[in-house]
Amino acid sequence: MARYSTKRSRRPRRTTTRRTTSLNKDRLDEIVRRIVQVAQPDQVILFGSAARGTMRPDSDVDLLVVKANAHRRQLAKQIYRHLIGVGQAVDVIVVTPDDIERYRDSHALIIAPALREGKVIYAA
Repeated sequence: MARYSTKRSRRPRRTTTRRTTSLNKDRLDEIVRRIVQVAQPDQVILFGSAARGTMRPDSDVDLLVVKANAHRRQLAKQIYRHLIGVGQAVDVIVVTPDDIERYRDSHALIIAPALREGKVIYAA
């Protein structure tokens, strides 16, 4: 039977500094190229830590994909399938222009902060 000590270790705790990393432009271009190929969006908006320049090694890339008359869930599935093997974690949110107009001031949804801090990286 294993014994477990209740004594605390006397070793000092290691603190790790949070390293920031930037998104490789070539990788971002490849992500956008694949999204455009499958979705033909009106816009792609980069938001979150990648847009703020505060990405960490474990961060994902947050993208708002704007497409008129989109079947949101179905289109998101297609986009995710085309992003397999891109070498970067990507979070895609598909919205319509009507969604943006309706929810642009709603703080309960991600649309408002994405529009506020985001950068348009593709426009048709």
